[in-house]
Amino acid sequence: MESSATEFSTSLHLSEVYKFASEDTAESLEFFCNFWRNEGAVPIHQRGDTILHLLAIKGNVAALGNLLLADHLLDEMLLIKNASGNTALHEAARSGQKVVAEIMVTKKPDLVFQRNDLNETPLYLAAAFGKIEVFTLLESYNSDCRIRRHDGFTILHAAIEGERYSLAIRILESYPDLADKHDENGMTALNLLATMPSSFKSKSSYVLQDLNRKPFIPLQMLEVVVYKCIKTRIDDKVSESHVAGNVEDPAADNKARISKVEMPFFIRVIIGHWFFGKIYNAKQKHEFVDKLAHKLIEKEDWSHYIKYESIDPEVSSFGISSRKKNKVPDPLIQATRFGILELVMAILKKYPQAAYSIDDNGRNILHITVEQKHRFVYEYLMRSLDYKDRMLADIDNRGNSILHLASCVQNPATSHPRITDVASQCRVNNDFRKKRGSVPLIHQMSWDVLWFKQVEHDTYPHLRHVRNMDGMTAEELFEENYSSVREEAEKAAKEASGNLIIVTILIATLNFAALFTVPGGFNQDTGDPMLLSNHRQEMQFFMAYVGLSLSFALFSLANILLIQLSRFDTNDFHISIPTKFIFSSLALMYSAGLSGTAYCQGYILEGQPETFLATVTIFCLFVGWYVLALLMVDTTASVFDYMYYALLHLIAYKSRGI
Repeated sequence: MESSATEFSTSLHLSEVYKFASEDTAESLEFFCNFWRNEGAVPIHQRGDTILHLLAIKGNVAALGNLLLADHLLDEMLLIKNASGNTALHEAARSGQKVVAEIMVTKKPDLVFQRNDLNETPLYLAAAFGKIEVFTLLESYNSDCRIRRHDGFTILHAAIEGERYSLAIRILESYPDLADKHDENGMTALNLLATMPSSFKSKSSYVLQDLNRKPFIPLQMLEVVVYKCIKTRIDDKVSESHVAGNVEDPAADNKARISKVEMPFFIRVIIGHWFFGKIYNAKQKHEFVDKLAHKLIEKEDWSHYIKYESIDPEVSSFGISSRKKNKVPDPLIQATRFGILELVMAILKKYPQAAYSIDDNGRNILHITVEQKHRFVYEYLMRSLDYKDRMLADIDNRGNSILHLASCVQNPATSHPRITDVASQCRVNNDFRKKRGSVPLIHQMSWDVLWFKQVEHDTYPHLRHVRNMDGMTAEELFEENYSSVREEAEKAAKEASGNLIIVTILIATLNFAALFTVPGGFNQDTGDPMLLSNHRQEMQFFMAYVGLSLSFALFSLANILLIQLSRFDTNDFHISIPTKFIFSSLALMYSAGLSGTAYCQGYILEGQPETFLATVTIFCLFVGWYVLALLMVDTTASVFDYMYYALLHLIAYKSRGI
């Protein structure tokens, strides 16, 4: 019974610890003094945190200061670590608690040199979590800014991995030598940046040329417009005297950063809204990462990649000395593989010779671009490369031409961002249907057919007959890889068109019936509509709406039936099926809209146009048309996008043929 009472008392005490950790009251201060006096630095949960760790995380300056004033907190107690090897200063740095960190380092300055189980100092954690103020504070206490984590990561690696790009720029300007440091996989800061495509604008949803990156396309279009109109206020004028880094006065380097300029109040209010704030932050992030990329490229020595390997003695000191692990990945190969257009353009502009890089599979950057199906990177390379004809004719280590690589179903992208190699053979994705709906699957099949044809038209004719090590031509490989995908696309097309048939027949039936049941009925003697004599114009409008709606419905039905009766050959997905889907979808939308208009016109014919209900009906009509327009954009924009590029390709190919 006594043991149970003790456990209950301890549990109650720990509950109060969490309760008072965020409070700044006399009761909480007295509680922590009593707790520390009675319990000391005991772990309060399985992570091994003490109340010092908890107060550091919560930023409870008053409680921590009270322990110091009461002389309860000895210097040695600040060295206590949790289960991960973190001191309370580590946790304060991770949480961005500058005042708490300042209290601790003032009490015991050598805390900044303490390392956790991963060999991370508090400064490293501040960089990894983007806590600029804490980073600056710890830096001013002569913390080792060239610290390496157990895997060779520097603070520059940490800032980039955490997508803290403004801090990464500040670190790079103060410690430019960190740009050349490799981790255990041979990755420099530029290599790491080249494996983070989501940080760049070209791989974001704010690119109008690449739709379907948002669930609702009209929303994506709106965000793109806002993105283009919104202005970020970034001052990138950095004092040159702080760039190199002042060893005697590290605090002087605190000014070497990119800072935000003060903005007018009304702009801050607009940006404060979640919708505009999200877009503003995204654009600011893209600008920061663009600046960082250019600065890293400026500091690169491309001879490392030409020689193809380099040894970093500091990395070797971690026990990683093999040439294989110290081989330097090529940032251009990485950026090309991940489709980062900005990086590819910047690297080729600074180092044109980098265009002739070859990966472990014997593939050049054009091969990799085609294999990964990065359309915009491919178009840029085809425009800018001087010796693209030679590169288009290259064959990789397995005898694959660029056409063979265009026949890959699934982009064989790396499963981990730091892996720099891919499988040497194309892999077939038999799980398309689970990842995409019916219509997107059809579009994807169409895009892949167009992609193969575009590459085929850009290359030499003899490459169509080249056989790889498996004895297959590019066309044979394409048909083999896409046999199951084509079957799934056929099922999806029939399923989608079947659903459209039901809706189209329903609308056509309603409009056909409306032709014989006009508002007001018919004159039994003459057979003319009763309202024709007094409301001839309104009646003509009604009949026109009904007739047009029925015509569009029948036109849509005809196109849907043509889809159902298609052979679903590979070439059908190029132009035929997408065109029929566009016609049927547009016609169905027009038919639905005209049916609603005919309903409103019929209500006006039978009712009183000046009544409130008539006004509401007209308003609902406009709202309905607006909703239909949004639905039409959402369902057809991607198909129109595809048809635009397909027609451009056809025109360009015909002009080259002439």
